Amino acid sequence: MEVDHGAGVLRCPYCRREVLMPAPQAARTGWPVGPGGAGMPNITISTARTFTQTPEAIRRQKLMVLIYAVGAVLAMGTMLVLMFSSMFSDSGGDFLGSSDKVEEVAVGTTARVNSFEATVRSVDCSKKAITKPDDPSTPYDDTATQKAKGKFCVVSFSAKNVGEKTDTYPTLSLKATSPTERVLYSDVVAEDYANKGSSLKEPIDPGKTVDQLLVFEVPSDTTLAYLQISDSYSAGSTIKVKVGP
Repeated sequence: MEVDHGAGVLRCPYCRREVLMPAPQAARTGWPVGPGGAGMPNITISTARTFTQTPEAIRRQKLMVLIYAVGAVLAMGTMLVLMFSSMFSDSGGDFLGSSDKVEEVAVGTTARVNSFEATVRSVDCSKKAITKPDDPSTPYDDTATQKAKGKFCVVSFSAKNVGEKTDTYPTLSLKATSPTERVLYSDVVAEDYANKGSSLKEPIDPGKTVDQLLVFEVPSDTTLAYLQISDSYSAGSTIKVKVGP
C-alpha cells in the first residue's frame, strides 16, 4: 500500500485501487479522550469494602469471644484465690481455722466463751420422750409429748454474762458429736418442751446466768461423746466438753 500525501489517497499498486485517507483527528488534550475526558462514560469508584461472612464464620467469631471472656473470668478468679490464700497463710490461718487448737474440758468445768462463762453441769441420756407439762393458766389440757427415735440426751447447760453489756450466747457453735465425730442434732420441739418455752438465743444481761436444757437426738447405734460449746469462728477458739465414753 502506497501513501500519496499530495493526493490524499492510499494507492494499491497490485489491485490498482485508491482509497481516500481518513481525515486527521482533533488533538487529544484531555484524559482519556478530548478535553476533560469528553466522550467517556462517567465512572464512580468507591473505596468502601463490603464483606460478606458465612454463618459458620460468624459462629466461630462468637465462640472465640466467649472463650476469651471465660478465660478472663477464670484468670481473675485464680488471682483472687491466690491473693486470699496468701493473706490467710500470712495471718497464720486464723480465719480458716487451720491453726485452731481444740481445748477439751470435763463436765463441770467453766470455760470462757466471748463475754460468757459456760458450764456443762450434767448429762442424762436415759430419756425416751420429753413431755410438755400442762399450763394451769389455760382452761384446757395442753400437755404434749415428743418421742425420740433412738434416745434423748439432755444436757444441763448454764451461761453467765461476765461482760459489760447485754449479749447473746453464740448458740451456732453448740454441736454434739459421737465418739467417731458423727454429728448429733438437737430436737427443737423436745428442747422447747423441756425449757417451757425459754431459749438460750434470748439476750442475757451483764451478771445474769441462764440455765438451759439442751436436748439431742441420739440414734440407738451410737452415743453422745462430746459437746462443743464454742468454735473458732464465733468465739476465737474451739472448746469441747467430754460428756461420754
